[in-house]
Amino acid sequence: MTTLPLYRSLADIEEVVRKFETCEYEKQEFYHSRHLAVAAWYLSSFPAELALEKMRAGLLRFTEHHSVKGYHETITRFWLLVVQDFLRTFPEDVCLAEKINQLIGQYGDKNLLFEFYDRERVMSDEARRTWVEPDRKHFRNL
Repeated sequence: MTTLPLYRSLADIEEVVRKFETCEYEKQEFYHSRHLAVAAWYLSSFPAELALEKMRAGLLRFTEHHSVKGYHETITRFWLLVVQDFLRTFPEDVCLAEKINQLIGQYGDKNLLFEFYDRERVMSDEARRTWVEPDRKHFRNL
């Protein structure tokens, strides 16, 4: 079971981003809710394409640092799209910490992916290398 942190401030979130980018987390410490927090921070700080580039570069650096084969393009893009859609539901004046806390509450179960993808399809080598469209239900059916 993963811990679901509650963020109190932007500084809390920026600390997670910093520790991710500098590979200070052990691989098991960078669990799904922290992935979501980093994705939300990137999407709140940069245009979507740059957020994707930063997330990809960070995950590649992180997995290389920990000597694991872990980067997966389809899963990365899927979760960025989920986070981007979720963030759009909030008025501008809601603080990022509150948005992320609600994001984790709603999407803290990483198995959501399998509502959209057949396991074999999303775990394929092709899906690891490049974006593969969902085959179970359309992304906009969140």
